[in-house]
Amino acid sequence: MSIINAVEDLFKSFYELIASIVSTIYNLILTFVNAIVSFFSGIVNVIVDIFSGAVEIVGGTAKFLLGNFVIVGLVAAGGYAYFRYTEQGRRVAANAQKKTA
Repeated sequence: MSIINAVEDLFKSFYELIASIVSTIYNLILTFVNAIVSFFSGIVNVIVDIFSGAVEIVGGTAKFLLGNFVIVGLVAAGGYAYFRYTEQGRRVAANAQKKTA
């Protein structure tokens, strides 16, 4: 009986060894595939974050411009009036001196 138990234990050990090797190979392949998938999903996440940041910047600029629309309009109207006024050959009276006759 002890020889039969010894042979049985030997076969169990071989089975556990083969099962352990197969499990290790499976885990290595699974880890490698997971690393590749994580790498590419990380690249996609970086691209998405860059574009979402750009959209937030553009949205922030648009909110700023809409929030200050009156001020921007007044500056644009002042610039337009300045160019129209100087286009007619008149000088802007920044350093105008009084003429004494």
